[in-house]
Amino acid sequence: MNAKLPLASCASSEADDSVAAALRELADRLSVGLSTVGRDPAVALEGVLRAEDELRTLIAGGGRIKELKGVRLATRALADAYWSLFVQAGHAVSRLSVAAACAEALKWNALGGMAPDPMLWERLGSLLRPELEAGLSLIAGDLESVAKHYLRAASYHAAALDQIDRSLLVPACHLLEMSLPFLAMSRRAPPAPHYLAFPELGMPPRRCLVAPPEAAFHLSTKAAGEWLLGLAGRLTEGLSPAALDRGHPREYLAVTQHLLCHWSDEPPVRRAKRHPMAGRVIVGRGVEECRRLIAGEVDASASRWSVLDASRTSMGLVSESDSAVDCTIGELVGVRFEDADLVHLGLVRRLRVESGGVRCGLQLVSRAARTATVEDGRAPAEVLLCGPLARGEAARLIAPSASVLRDDALFLRAAAAVYKLRPLESSWVGQGFAMRVYQLG
Repeated sequence: MNAKLPLASCASSEADDSVAAALRELADRLSVGLSTVGRDPAVALEGVLRAEDELRTLIAGGGRIKELKGVRLATRALADAYWSLFVQAGHAVSRLSVAAACAEALKWNALGGMAPDPMLWERLGSLLRPELEAGLSLIAGDLESVAKHYLRAASYHAAALDQIDRSLLVPACHLLEMSLPFLAMSRRAPPAPHYLAFPELGMPPRRCLVAPPEAAFHLSTKAAGEWLLGLAGRLTEGLSPAALDRGHPREYLAVTQHLLCHWSDEPPVRRAKRHPMAGRVIVGRGVEECRRLIAGEVDASASRWSVLDASRTSMGLVSESDSAVDCTIGELVGVRFEDADLVHLGLVRRLRVESGGVRCGLQLVSRAARTATVEDGRAPAEVLLCGPLARGEAARLIAPSASVLRDDALFLRAAAAVYKLRPLESSWVGQGFAMRVYQLG
């Protein structure tokens, strides 16, 4: 199954609930049906095909992004059913069908920000074994084959979808499918950083900054990058190809720029070494919750996460609560250690669901945030101050909206001192906040 993601729908919550219930029921039915494979493969295959048709209809007609968990569970159950048929009655189903089901399940895992599923990758690798034993050295994305589905799964794995907002997942899926004919995997390592895979070992692809000594398949994104670069140019000029009909042009442009960044010859790398850490922190989301953290206004119901690591510019957190999935990329988050008074501020840059909980990667914008007041002679407004104050130096301020951080004559009042603010750059507007750098006079 290779179902297309639909456009965002404005259906009622009752319809959403019915889709979610249908997806859960379908996943349960597929799981129960696995027990019939050994007794009557033909009956089992008929049930699997019928369930696949139902799933395709649900995804195309109502399986919107908000139902990611339900679709993910259903596609995984379908992949399990196909695999069981293949193992117990190989004549009943083709390797191609099983590979397509496994790749579809891996695709929805990636869209849901899930960690790589080792079992699905192991299955895909074993399905590819006949081609590997025959000397396969190039995997192309333009011919229907088991290898193509392996490449398709690898493209989703390498797209860093845990670093984009969920509102962009529909155009992201569309662009990845359109990019597939331009992608390839071969035994020849490109000079730039890339992803490599070991299908013989059944391992998920992994990022590699240098060519490894062992033999592997290397993902080549050069042709896809050239195609995306041309697409970005047209979108920047306001020209949107008719094929891009599942989202707004600016959404396609954002996804195109994301893929170009991660598939370029110089993809993003960490700017500072990470150091393992331990400890519990209280987390606040948004400007108001960050302000309360700084003021020490913490109640028993506040979210508490664990720290995994930190660097000069970032911090890694993990939450065992499902509510962490509700965080969005680019959201402002405040972090206060339970045994300290300092509050760190960061922007969410990565969200990944793993067995131990939801992992969140933060780009730090402050290690010791404070509150201050901005005045324009009419009405004062409270802001978050990201660093120490010194006349003539720069200071980063965060407010609930850009209207607070204007170009007018503004004054900052903090710690019984008053500073005149001169803007050094335009406001950076995020989700529910705005950030701007000023020079202090």
